[in-house]
Amino acid sequence: MDQYSIKITTDYNEYWRFNIVVMGSVMVDGEQVELLKYREDIAPVGSELKEPPKRYKAQRDVELKSVPATSLTLYIYIIPHSLPATAIERQPIKFDNFELRVEVVHGSERVYNRIHEICSLAGENIVVEV
Repeated sequence: MDQYSIKITTDYNEYWRFNIVVMGSVMVDGEQVELLKYREDIAPVGSELKEPPKRYKAQRDVELKSVPATSLTLYIYIIPHSLPATAIERQPIKFDNFELRVEVVHGSERVYNRIHEICSLAGENIVVEV
């Protein structure tokens, strides 16, 4: 039985407008043995910041490791706290989706490796079951 290694990455330059919450139910033969938790709040939802806070660190990769297990259900929440300036100013909204890579390795085997398209206005909820 091997541990799970989880890595979540993006190079989106406005990722500072999002909070991230990650929860993982780590199972052995159908019984939960660990609950992984990660949360990074850049600002409260509705803050409508015009620029990143001074304490913001652009490198925000998430890396988690579990205890040895046989299965994993991962919940990833990408939550916007500030809309793009054009949305705040009521100008025509131009937005792009951005890419978020989620990679899960079990022991030495990559069991999940996918790029998710995230809406830059609404964020996303992602569920990964391996």
